[in-house]
Amino acid sequence: MKKADPTSPIPAVEAIRRSWERCAANGLRNNEHLPDGILPRASLADRLEGNARLVAYAQPIMEHLHQQIARSSSTILLADDAGMILRAVGDADFAERAARVALQPGVSWAECTMGTNAIGTALAEQRPMAVIGTDHFLERNRFLTCVATPIHGPAGGVLGILDISTSAQLSQIHAQALIQTTAEIIENRLIESIPEAAVTIRFHPQAEALASPLEGLAVFNEAGEMLACNRRGETLLGIGDSRKERPAFSRIFETRWTTLLDHALSSSLRPTLLCAHGGREFAARVQAGRLQALRPVAASAPGMPAARRGVTLEDLDLGDHTVASAVRRARRIVGLDIPLLIQGETGTGKEVFAQAFHHSSPRRDGPFVAINCAAIPANLIEAELFGYRAGAYTGARGEGARGKLREAHGGTLFLDEIGDMPLRLQAVLLRVLETRRVTPLGGGPEEAIDLALVCASHRPLKTLCETGEFRPDLYFRLSAMSLALPTLRERSDIEALARRILRDESPDRPLRLAAATLDVIRRHQWPGNIRELKNVLRLATAMLGPDEATITPDHLPHDLIDASETRPTTQSLRAAETRLVEETVARHAGNISAAARELGITRTTLYRKLRRG
Repeated sequence: MKKADPTSPIPAVEAIRRSWERCAANGLRNNEHLPDGILPRASLADRLEGNARLVAYAQPIMEHLHQQIARSSSTILLADDAGMILRAVGDADFAERAARVALQPGVSWAECTMGTNAIGTALAEQRPMAVIGTDHFLERNRFLTCVATPIHGPAGGVLGILDISTSAQLSQIHAQALIQTTAEIIENRLIESIPEAAVTIRFHPQAEALASPLEGLAVFNEAGEMLACNRRGETLLGIGDSRKERPAFSRIFETRWTTLLDHALSSSLRPTLLCAHGGREFAARVQAGRLQALRPVAASAPGMPAARRGVTLEDLDLGDHTVASAVRRARRIVGLDIPLLIQGETGTGKEVFAQAFHHSSPRRDGPFVAINCAAIPANLIEAELFGYRAGAYTGARGEGARGKLREAHGGTLFLDEIGDMPLRLQAVLLRVLETRRVTPLGGGPEEAIDLALVCASHRPLKTLCETGEFRPDLYFRLSAMSLALPTLRERSDIEALARRILRDESPDRPLRLAAATLDVIRRHQWPGNIRELKNVLRLATAMLGPDEATITPDHLPHDLIDASETRPTTQSLRAAETRLVEETVARHAGNISAAARELGITRTTLYRKLRRG
C-alpha cells in the first residue's frame, strides 16, 4: 500500500476508509441517535476560558470569513484540540438544520462520538486538511459537506480546528483555500502576541508581498533566539518545522543581530534588506515589541531614583475568593493582545483593577490613559478618542489634539462605562481594534497604534446587546476575557481592605480600627461600595485628634452609625439574600455553577433559593 502524503488534504478514499474502520471499532452505528454530548453552560465556559487566546483571535477573523461566504447555507466553527465546538458563526437559515445534528458550541465532534467528519477526522489523521463530502459515517450527517484544518500554536501542537460546514454546493477547492488562509491568519496573530517577543520580522523576497498573506513572520527574543515562525516563513527560509528546530537569527541571516536591533528601534516602518546565508535576500519590516519597553530601563542613569511602583494585580488580592479569581484570570492574559472587560457596580474598583493590570504588564513604563465614555458628550467622544486636526470642527483647539488612542500608544487605554458609547462610534472603534490604525478628525495620514485595551461597565453589556444598545460584534471582540468584581457587601476581605485604605490615606501615621468600628463596617450595606468606604475612612482620619491613633465609631459619619444600628427583620434578610443570589447569577450570565462557587453553596441549594425568591 502506498504511504499517504502527510501534507495532502484528507479526503482521499484511503483516509476515509480508515476513518470508517475506526468508527466501527468504536462501536458506532450508522443510524444511531444523537449522543447526549452538549456540555452544561458552566463546562463550556471553562472550555472557553481555557482557550481564551485562541477564541479572542479567531472570533473576529471567523466573522470576516463568514462575510465572504454569507448566504451559502453554511457555518464556520472553531473547535478545541479535543474536537469540542467553542464558537459558531453562520447563516440563520442553516443554524436550525445544524442544531438538529448538534453542530453547535458545547458539543464534541470527535470522531469517536460523531463518526467520520472534518473536525474529528482532521484530529484523528493529524494532517493539514480534512474534506468530507457525503462520506460521513453517521447517516444523519450526510447532508453536510465539511472542510477543516488544524490551527497550530506558536510553541507547537494543535490548538484547535477551524471548520466550514455547509449543506450547499460550496466549491471544495474554494473552501479549502479560504479555510487554510484563515487558519494561517489566526496562527500569525497568535505568533505576534507572544509576550516574550522582543523583535518581529516580516519578510519576503519581493517587497511588494510584504503586508500580504504571502509574507513570512518570525519573532525573536532580545538575544536573537527564535521564538516562533509561521508556515510561510518556514518555507521561505527552508528551515522545516521551526517549532522543533528554532534556529537563532545568526544561523539564518548574515546580517548582524545588533544592526537589526538598531533598525528596529530607530526606523521600524522603513523596509530593510536581510541577507541570509547562501546568498538569499529578503525585504523585511522589523518591529520592536518588548524590546521597546526594555530600552528605557537599560538607558536609565545609575543612581536615579526609581519611579513609585503602581498597584499591581497581586496587591489587590487581600483574601476574598472572587477577587482572587479575577486576579488569577487577568494575570493569564497580561502582556497578550487580548482585551480585558471588567464589569461590576459603580464604586467596586474597576479603574483601580485596570491600573493594576497595566502595572503588572510589560507596558508598565508606558502611559495609562483613561476616558469615561459616560462623562463626555456624545458629539465629543470621537474627537477625544481619535484626536483632530486644527479647525476640524467649530470650537476645536487651534493646535489640534492627538486623541486618547494615540496618547495611549505603547501603554494601556482604559474605556470606562463603554456601555454608554454611542452606537455609531462603536462601529468606528471596532474598525480601529481590527486595523490598529487611527485617522484624526479632519483628515490626515493614518497612524499605527500599539496599546492594550481595558474596558469597564456597570451595565451588563450582554443585555445591552439584546436590547440593541450595544453592538454584538464589538461585545464579542471585547469580552474574550471578561470578569466581574464583587460589591463591597459581598467581599469577605472588607477588614483587610479597610486597613489597606487607612495605610494609603495616612502612610506616615499608623492608624488602627477599634473593634466596634470594624463591627459597624461589617454590618453596613455599602451601596457606594469601595468609593463610599474610602470617603468614610478619609473623613474619620480627618476627625482624629492630633494624639489619637484609633478610629472609633465616634469618628464615623452619623448616618453610617444610624444605618448600622437598624436591625433588619427576618423578611428583609430573606429579601437581601434573594437579591444577592439573583445579582450573583446575573453577574455570571446565568452560569449556575460559577454563581454557586462564588456564594459557597451547592447548585441544588442555589436552585432552591432562586425558586423561593
